[in-house]
Formats: sequence, C-alpha cells, structure tokens
Amino acid sequence: MNSALYLPRRLSSSDRAYTEEALLAASNYVVVLAEPGAGKTELMDSFARHLGVSSVTANVFKHIGASAGNCALVIDAFDELAKIDDSGIYNLLANAKKANPTHLIISSRSSEWDNAATNAFKDFLGVAPLIARLSEFDEAEQRTIFNHHVQGEDFAAFRMEVARFDLEALLPNPQFLKLLADAYIQSGRHFADKRSIFSQAVERLAKEANTSVTRTASPLSTKKKLI
Repeated sequence: MNSALYLPRRLSSSDRAYTEEALLAASNYVVVLAEPGAGKTELMDSFARHLGVSSVTANVFKHIGASAGNCALVIDAFDELAKIDDSGIYNLLANAKKANPTHLIISSRSSEWDNAATNAFKDFLGVAPLIARLSEFDEAEQRTIFNHHVQGEDFAAFRMEVARFDLEALLPNPQFLKLLADAYIQSGRHFADKRSIFSQAVERLAKEANTSVTRTASPLSTKKKLI
C-alpha cells in the first residue's frame, strides 16, 4: 500500500493567491470553499498541523464544542452540517465564540456557504472571515498524484485516454483523478465508453475501505460528473 501523499495547496481570495502559510498569516478567521473531492479534509488536516491542533468535523463540533479555550479551531465539512440542520451554523459559531479561539478555520463546499453564513460568522465572532477558494491542481501536480496512486503507469497515455471522452476537466480534482486512474487500469488502459467509466469509478468508490456517506461524493454526484 502506498504511503499517504500530501501536496501543499494554493488558495485564492479576491484575485490574490496564497500558500497555506500565507493564508494563515493573512487572517486568523478563514473559510475555505471548494467542490466535492477537491481535498478540503486533507487541507484542513494540514492547517491543523501548522497550528498545533487536530481538526474536527462540524457535526462533532456542534455537539461537543472545543476541548480547550484560547487555542486554534480547525473545523472541517461545514456543508455536511448545513445539509441536515439549517440552524446548525448558529450552534457551531456559538460554541466557537465560547472557546475564544486564536484562529478559526472552517471548510465547506461552495454551494453550502452563502452571504448569510458569512454574516452569521461576523455576528458571532465580531469579524468577517477571509473567504478563500481552493485552487485546482495543475498538470504537474496531477502527474504526481497519478504516479503515486498507480505507480509505474504512463500519465501522458492516461491523460490522452481520458481526453478521448472529454473528461480531462475532471483531472484537477484529486478524487476524480484517482477514480479515473483506477477505472483506466481496470479497463486494460482503454475505456469502452463513458458509461463503463462511470460504472468502474462507482464500483471503486464503493469498495474504498475508509469511505463514508458524508465524506465522499455520492455515486449520483459522480454520475453527474462523468455522464
């Protein structure tokens, strides 16, 4: 089994680019937005390491709050809370306020964070968050992820095969890149059609040992991307 690979991420806010370290230096209050499968959880774990704490999911934090005060809070997957509890953000932010955090970093799918959420953040914490978007992996980074995930394979040949079905736009997303790489190997390095790509990708997604309903793109969302 390959050891975990983590590539430092780039982010942007108001047309300004940031490294992870630069973003943490720019503001103590940050909301990171990205699409499903883009690597938010891994990024939040990286932020937590930078700040000397552990990340926690929004669902858990809503119920138990912070384990200690006056320290950094790194809260992942706000979107999972928003989907099941419209008022969940108020409980989450109330718990955060009580902890008097030195930093508050929250991640969410772009679709689940809006102006109302930003205003609620400001109302509870007294300051508006810096809203940052996770930048996509470039081709060199895609190659690195591919080579680590399926060692000994030819990334250029894989990319050409994906391009035959106009799916190369999915490759900057690490989850879809890995699913397509697995489907590529399973199909003998030659895809029959989009439907078979989808079937193989969903089969692989279902077999992943550590997946959960709330931590991955659903088969339906995968289907919408591939077909």
